[in-house]
Amino acid sequence: MTDDSKYKTVQGLVRGLDVLYALNRLDGGASIADLSSQTGLHRTTVRRLLETLIGEGYVRRSESYESYWLERRVRDLSEGYRDEQWISSLAAPCSANCCRRCSGPPT
Repeated sequence: MTDDSKYKTVQGLVRGLDVLYALNRLDGGASIADLSSQTGLHRTTVRRLLETLIGEGYVRRSESYESYWLERRVRDLSEGYRDEQWISSLAAPCSANCCRRCSGPPT
C-alpha cells in the first residue's frame, strides 16, 4: 500500500496473488507444501486460496500427483498490458517534477 492511498490493502488478494506468482515461478506442478514454503503462508491458507483459484478457473488440481498447475486463464490477466506502458510509469514522476520547476511560481 502506498502512503498516499486511503484504502487498506486487501490481504486475501495479496495472498492469492502470492500463490499464483509462486506457482508460476515453480514452473510446473507444485504441492501445497511447495507453495506454503515459497509464500510463507500456512498450508491451510494455501489450500483455501487454491480452491478459490480453481473455482475461478486460474488453477487446476492433478489428482494423480497431488499437485496444482496454472490454467490458461492466468494468461488473460496480462491481455490488457502493453510493454510500452512501463515507460510512462517511469517517466510520469520525472515529467511532473519538471513541469512544476518550469512553470515557476503562480502570478
